[in-house]
Amino acid sequence: MKRYLLFFYFIICNDILCQRINNQNGLSINVVNKIDFSSGFDATDNQIGNLIIKNIENRGLVFSDENRYFISISFGWKYKRSTELQIDNYKGFIIDKNNDDKVIAEFSISNIKDINKLIDLLIDNLNSNNELVGEDGKFIDIKDHFMKMNMKMWDSSRPDSHAPSGVDADHVHSKGGIMIGYKLLFSQGEGSYNDNIKYNRNRIFTYYLRNIISQKINSHSLEFMYGISNSITLYSKFNFIKKETTYESFESSKSKLITSGIGDIDLQSLYSIISKKNIKLHSNIGLLIPVGSIQKKNKLNMMPYSMQLGSGHFSILTGFTSLFQLNKISGGFQPLYSFNIGENARDYAQGNLFDLNYWLGIKLSNFISLSIRQNYINQNRIKGEDSKLNKSLMILNNNNNSGSVLLNTSFGLNVAIKKGVFKNARVSIEYTLPSYMSYSGIQVGNFNDFILNLQYSPGGHKNH
Repeated sequence: MKRYLLFFYFIICNDILCQRINNQNGLSINVVNKIDFSSGFDATDNQIGNLIIKNIENRGLVFSDENRYFISISFGWKYKRSTELQIDNYKGFIIDKNNDDKVIAEFSISNIKDINKLIDLLIDNLNSNNELVGEDGKFIDIKDHFMKMNMKMWDSSRPDSHAPSGVDADHVHSKGGIMIGYKLLFSQGEGSYNDNIKYNRNRIFTYYLRNIISQKINSHSLEFMYGISNSITLYSKFNFIKKETTYESFESSKSKLITSGIGDIDLQSLYSIISKKNIKLHSNIGLLIPVGSIQKKNKLNMMPYSMQLGSGHFSILTGFTSLFQLNKISGGFQPLYSFNIGENARDYAQGNLFDLNYWLGIKLSNFISLSIRQNYINQNRIKGEDSKLNKSLMILNNNNNSGSVLLNTSFGLNVAIKKGVFKNARVSIEYTLPSYMSYSGIQVGNFNDFILNLQYSPGGHKNH
């Protein structure tokens, strides 16, 4: 009986001793996915990292020439004597480079007296904890790890870290960062409005020879972003546009006006002003370059103002974009103002434009979010007029029928792809409904928009 009591006493004492050692030295280990100790290891080039690699090699655990795992370590000191520093603590994590640089283990040790002894203890516990992890072990999200390491940062990998698809130039990149994007816009409007009052067909024919039934706009845009420094990002947008207007005569015979081609180019310089863990702010300063045609004709007649593909003149764009990010909610605010420089070759200029976007996003998971956005638009009237257009033919030919105050509401879905062939890609869609309309003169109203946006960052989403 005494032998059995001694045996249990020995087990209990050893368990208490182990706990005491672990507590005394503040050893904390969390292995969340299997570590293949037969693969190669590399580590941060410092004293602790070198000692860990040496310990692993002495155990004969490194057999591969290629380093599958990387051990990142930081450490702190205390004064041993008045002039002598001694390593007091260290912490780190293990990254599996073969699995999208996932963090698969983390550890920390404090109150160090014997470094080599504690590294022995660390490796022993890594081995021990590794055996407890099943094949369905879960990776630590890199953001979660940095949170635990008190290195809180803006999480650009979240699906709601960017603005909804209807907002341009919404983020910046660090130096060398690239983003390539494609945006599809389908817009459709119908009905004739003066202020917010709808005009019927008969009333239109008291003023004009033709009645507009509907307007459609299809736009294909290519976007490109490049970080020339950690503070400045260049943004460009190139458009291919197709416009279609269906109209009728008094006798109800229907016809169409169709134009298509390259639109104006949007170039912007984005300067990062604030970049913190919960908020970002950058300025938007740009130039709209008039490459879109303003000479489109329908047989021999010049097309109306809204059927042309460009403005025909340069415009200056200025404003800023602000973003915030909380645990499950994000949002943003972007006011932009563009004003024209002179008239175009047809003796008119598009009215100055104030464009305000504000939005909220809800993170449903690490790769899906929902958004709601409102867009306030205040567009001034066209300045000047095209003498080749017959004002009495249709409302689109009359320069007095221009300018508006609009409020649109959009609902969106955003997806961030983090694995596979399409890793580092984003997909977002939006559907837009008019909330308020006030038109200067008689104009086509009640526009509904559908937007699809695809973005790809070859270097990932770091620092943007």
